Amino acid sequence: MLRSLMAGVTGIKAHTTYLDVVGNNIANVNTTGFKKSVTTFQDLLYQTAKGATAPDAGAGRGGINPMQVGLGVNVAAIETIHTQGNVSYTGVSTDFAIQGDGYFVVKDGNNTYYTRAGSFIRDGADNVVSSGTGYMLQGYAMSQDPTDPTKYVQGSTLGAINIPIGQKIPAKETELVGFRCNLDSSVPTYLASGFTAVGTQQKVTLDGTQYTVTFAESAGGPPATPDDFLRITFDGAGGPLDGTLEMQLDGVDAEGNPVLSIGAGSTAALTAATTYDPNTGLLTVQDGTDRWEMNLWDNLDMDYVTFKDPANPNLTWKVLTEFDPASNRMKVWYQSDDGAGGVNPVPMAVFDSQDPAAGPILFNSDGTFRSYDSNPATQDIDPIALDDGAGNTLDIFLVANPSGRSFLIQPSDGGVPPAATGETLGSLNQRISSIHETKIDVYDSLGNAYTLEVSWEKTSNNEWRWRAWLPDNPGIPITGNEGLITFGQDGRITGTGTATIDLGFGAVGAKDTTVTLDFSGKTFEKDDLEGVTQYGSAFTTKGYYQDGYAMGVLEDFAVGADGIVTGVYSNGKNQPIARLALALFANPQGLLKMGETVFMESPNSGVAQIVNPQEGGAGKIAGSSLEMSNVDLAEEFVSLIKGQRGFQANARVVTTGDQVLEELINLKR
Repeated sequence: MLRSLMAGVTGIKAHTTYLDVVGNNIANVNTTGFKKSVTTFQDLLYQTAKGATAPDAGAGRGGINPMQVGLGVNVAAIETIHTQGNVSYTGVSTDFAIQGDGYFVVKDGNNTYYTRAGSFIRDGADNVVSSGTGYMLQGYAMSQDPTDPTKYVQGSTLGAINIPIGQKIPAKETELVGFRCNLDSSVPTYLASGFTAVGTQQKVTLDGTQYTVTFAESAGGPPATPDDFLRITFDGAGGPLDGTLEMQLDGVDAEGNPVLSIGAGSTAALTAATTYDPNTGLLTVQDGTDRWEMNLWDNLDMDYVTFKDPANPNLTWKVLTEFDPASNRMKVWYQSDDGAGGVNPVPMAVFDSQDPAAGPILFNSDGTFRSYDSNPATQDIDPIALDDGAGNTLDIFLVANPSGRSFLIQPSDGGVPPAATGETLGSLNQRISSIHETKIDVYDSLGNAYTLEVSWEKTSNNEWRWRAWLPDNPGIPITGNEGLITFGQDGRITGTGTATIDLGFGAVGAKDTTVTLDFSGKTFEKDDLEGVTQYGSAFTTKGYYQDGYAMGVLEDFAVGADGIVTGVYSNGKNQPIARLALALFANPQGLLKMGETVFMESPNSGVAQIVNPQEGGAGKIAGSSLEMSNVDLAEEFVSLIKGQRGFQANARVVTTGDQVLEELINLKR
């Protein structure tokens, strides 16, 4: 009888604890980051009134089960359930929620706690602390990678996160600019550049022998000669047609097509196998039934200009020009025609501006033409001297027009020093469609912004000239501001893909600065496909990075899914400040609840593993949000009913036992 009383008492005590747990869950239904608990019961010891016996087959008797009376119930465990609570957006920048596993790390002096409650504030010292407790949120400071200015690295020491709103960052001069664009390979060269197949090779099989066909514009250095206008070499490693075809420039027809012929310096065997049609430009080499063909006109890119001689209106000058981008020089092939066939020397004469008496074509920093200056202190240059060998001569200047995008052909006045008369005979134009430009702001050491403009001009197949200048600040000197970049047959940059320019910001009181221009993306550890490419697609440009900025003030911040706290500055710069740390445990249910919605390690939780969000199994951070309690009110109300009924039933056991005892006592009356 006493056993039933004691069992009832244990049931009352156990269900009291059960109701305590349920009550605590319900009380914290709106507590940020709260994790509910559940109660687990287990039965107590048993009093064995009769033990079990085994079956006896010999006696024909079966086994008997034990006879045991239970002594009540016990609370075996109160487990914390660490399931994810709902995430609610608050709009407060210091509110953080964890989506997934992990706990914020907070400190109170030397004590380290862990919590899912992400309701933080900034205190008077700009530290991020838990609201209501002042526990300091822990993380890692972020700093710029000294080897790669496009990246930031986190420190190795866990410490308080500090967000100094209002703090200034000094101005920084631009030292690196990155470009990401495509240059359209299908456009022609921006200035006529001669035979476009120079530098390429073809493979051809003639009568069983494979030949490598290469192309060159003359035998070598200046001066160029019309009888060595173009060289085509066949190399079959000892093949019968090994040798060179020298194509001679004899004149120009009425449509501006060059009149070519096979020159006397060509290899005899190759000449015998070759035919050339001067009316169509088709060159054919045939050996047996095999043939190789190329239309030379289709591969010649030259400007054709005709103009009357100022001193002899009956005399016409026919001019073909081509540009050499490697030396900024121009070849002018010409002949005269009096209309009666009497003045037409063969082959054509040539003026090569590589002649020491001439100078290179002059460009402004933005790629526009600049006229020769007759002032000896700046640039004294002889005019281009045309001489047809038949007694007719004409000195001309190439004078830049006001836009700088074309050269005007003007006769010389014959003075000392000579100068252009201003009369325009013809013009040579840049092909604007073959020039691509982009702009990006750069900064000096004082934080002043300047527009840096960069252009690319196609000079030949797979080669472009780049130029850089400051269009709004011509008074600031800039050096090293042009060069050539080349592309492989896969459309990607070959070589280093970087260049440096020197900006003379000292002229405005700042530091002179050397700026690296990265066309390849390699400085940023990107594939060269992410830099400047040359494909047969439309021009595109994105000056996607420069590392300079004006002085700025920290105005706001935001937290990313990876836990990085990014400061937003008044100068438009977004800069990582810190990174939140998360703690993982082998057994989160083993953590000790310390109140104030924080946990501590216990011997059964395992040691905290400090990791970054989204790494090592940790969840991600939702900024401006809070994780709600994971208490389910419907579930708790059902548990409340169960606890109440359990308590009532156990109380009935006690009262019933009491009544039975009373009857027992009354037996002696």
